[in-house]
Amino acid sequence: MFRLNFSKLFSDFSLRKEKTDMFIHTWKNQHKNVYADFKSGIDKVADGDLTLLYNMYALMKDCVPPEAQSFYDWFGGLLTQSPTRTSTLMSDTQWAGKYTEKIARCIVNRQLWLGINLKTGMVDIYTSQQRGLLMVKSGTPIEIWNRLPQYMKSYFISQVDRLTRNSKGCMLFSKLERKQLYQALAFFANIFMLAHAVFIPSFLANLYDKVIEKGDTLAFCMYYFVVFNHGLPRMMQLLNGVLTKEDVDENGLVLIRNSVHSLVYQSMELGAETKASWENAVEDCNPEIWKDVLFLLHKTKGKRGKKKSIRTLDEILIGDIAAQKKKIRLFLDENEDDICLAYLLLALVQTGKVKGAIPYMTFHRAMEHFTGRHIGHDIPQKRYGELKNDSGYLSPYSNSCKRAKRIINKWTRIFAETD
Repeated sequence: MFRLNFSKLFSDFSLRKEKTDMFIHTWKNQHKNVYADFKSGIDKVADGDLTLLYNMYALMKDCVPPEAQSFYDWFGGLLTQSPTRTSTLMSDTQWAGKYTEKIARCIVNRQLWLGINLKTGMVDIYTSQQRGLLMVKSGTPIEIWNRLPQYMKSYFISQVDRLTRNSKGCMLFSKLERKQLYQALAFFANIFMLAHAVFIPSFLANLYDKVIEKGDTLAFCMYYFVVFNHGLPRMMQLLNGVLTKEDVDENGLVLIRNSVHSLVYQSMELGAETKASWENAVEDCNPEIWKDVLFLLHKTKGKRGKKKSIRTLDEILIGDIAAQKKKIRLFLDENEDDICLAYLLLALVQTGKVKGAIPYMTFHRAMEHFTGRHIGHDIPQKRYGELKNDSGYLSPYSNSCKRAKRIINKWTRIFAETD
């Protein structure tokens, strides 16, 4: 049942996602064996063991809202029932729940757009595309048909032609009639796409409930795999392996190509992958997949800006982590000003207690998670840059500089002590 209030749940979407990312990182560090078993299950898919995929499918199915399932049942009946029954189904007033009227308006007025706000769960109708929303447009059957990828058109044509031949192999319909059938199929597919899109917020809310409220370990593994472990390119490579090793028929090829399209699109929307990471992942793939991915990347706008690095203290610190964290708590008890985080990181860097060149904001997010409170980052980030680069910006005779050096020197000695 869909119980969550999206406007409340996502009032600060960016901050909540950051907290969830950190939560998943922490969980993974504490359950490495569970995640290792999950990865092992992914690897077994290439050998034909689909157990993990079935479990993932069952989890996703549990997240489908009841109103969406009712629509799928209605739509299935629409395609399989007699003309009389189909007329009755079309007249049902709630075939897509509370979204029926909006979907119907978009079907009738083919210039309208459905806009779905994934942060608030709101679904509205617009006369043009809107930034920041998931936008879906209807259109005439011809327009919908023309928007389909060529391989999908070829597949539709081959299937319809196969069904419209008699036992002697002769066509039962004229070329014009078959063309109308192709367009009708595309039109019905568009109804499905419009309805499917409006149910996405409810699906995400139920998935959030699985991850945060119920602590489903499979959901945790899937989240980490997709967001932090390049899971979607890995799934694409598994599909490529199937295409390379198996004798895939036309139906299988269409399914694989559609799946690859979805993986690329979803990863770019999530910001989990970049164009460069996809180009590297697809470099040695089957030509059919390679061409599809590069074409999609050409059409897709990547997420602008630098991706946030989410890591916990356990992933940043080196050596006796428990001992380092105990000293960090003592440091925080003695130095309460936000700016002192810059001095703490410098002391850790100088004593080799952190891994590599840690960006300040990566450390800052880890400290917010460690302390359980929000800490202003502007001042400590600026001070860390000044001191790290030794730019001479701070006067060696200023009280601020003297205090900074005193704190850094003291805690460098403390962290340098044998744990």
